[in-house]
Amino acid sequence: MAGLDGGLWRGMLTGGAALFVPEALFAQTAEPETTLEATYTLDLLANLDGGNRSGAQAMGLFDLVADADGAAIGADDLSFHLDLQIAHGGGFSDSDVGDAQVVSNIDAPDGIRPLEAWVGLGFGGGAGKIKAGLIDLNGDFDVQDTGALFINSSHGIGSDFSQTGRNGPSIFPTSASAVTLTWQAKGWSVRAGLFDAVAGDPARPRRTVVRFPGESGLLMVGEVDFALGDAASVQFGGWAYTSRFDPIDGESSPRRDNRGIYGLIDGTLARRGESALDAWVRVGTAKSALNPIAVYVGGGIAWGDDASRLGLAIGQARLGDPAIRAGIAAGTRPDRAETVFELTWAVQVDARMIVQPDMQYVINPAWDRAKRNALVGGVRVQFALF
Repeated sequence: MAGLDGGLWRGMLTGGAALFVPEALFAQTAEPETTLEATYTLDLLANLDGGNRSGAQAMGLFDLVADADGAAIGADDLSFHLDLQIAHGGGFSDSDVGDAQVVSNIDAPDGIRPLEAWVGLGFGGGAGKIKAGLIDLNGDFDVQDTGALFINSSHGIGSDFSQTGRNGPSIFPTSASAVTLTWQAKGWSVRAGLFDAVAGDPARPRRTVVRFPGESGLLMVGEVDFALGDAASVQFGGWAYTSRFDPIDGESSPRRDNRGIYGLIDGTLARRGESALDAWVRVGTAKSALNPIAVYVGGGIAWGDDASRLGLAIGQARLGDPAIRAGIAAGTRPDRAETVFELTWAVQVDARMIVQPDMQYVINPAWDRAKRNALVGGVRVQFALF
């Protein structure tokens, strides 16, 4: 890797998610035919009050990314991408916080897994691209640019979308085979994807399973993005499964209408010198008869420059009426909404390290009225290894 310039990382998205490797930190002086980059992210978090129990935990994620083009074989429009990840120490939300949205976007079962392994073909003079292979859905769809600063998983991909499927959609930590198409023009872009409906093996979450897209049903995703001048963008997307899903009420027949929509606006509100005040708002819905979370609303603001960035965000996951009724029938009294507030500050201490103190306050963890609100504090440390 060449040309480390010391800019602030834009965030590492998992959770949902793909890892967003900060562009400034890994900037290249020239476009190489092959790149190899490695990062390590360490979260040291403590549940200080409320939730399931008080306790602390260390979680880590090693991420190795390799990219190559087809110049060596005379195919300049071809590209190859591999993202191999090693996760350890996960389970903090399940054991300590007890929240549904997951306070750390690197919280995952221990294991070595390929998140992505795909081949791409460019066309239309670079305006279009087709990819096929193991693909992280959140690398192309439902990307919250300003939200990438934050640690909570819902600011990577909305919890209305990440809750879906038999093992989640094709996102961190387990992806699925897919074919995607992207077309970019001046001021707008459109994306479409066909993903296998089951990511990995629901019975064995540490295992990666590669199927032909559609072998277990399809997850179809589409998105359109529009630029609002030079300072903001608007995103509209939708998704639908072809598979049948059992309704939450446990009584109705399986249904084939598991779908949802989402929208986002993200942009810069003000600038002062090298610093910018950015903000975003995202809203998403999912079929409440088949998914607990019917509506998700999130967003926030971030202020700073390439060396220091301070942000405040909120995410609220709201249960649908069927989930409320099912909870009451099971002997519980779920609250309508789980709401999380996050305050974070990322500081680049040198060209290869970022330190990010973080505080989160979770109201009604997992919608459980019996749990006290959780206060989580800690620090994320990110290293560029090479």
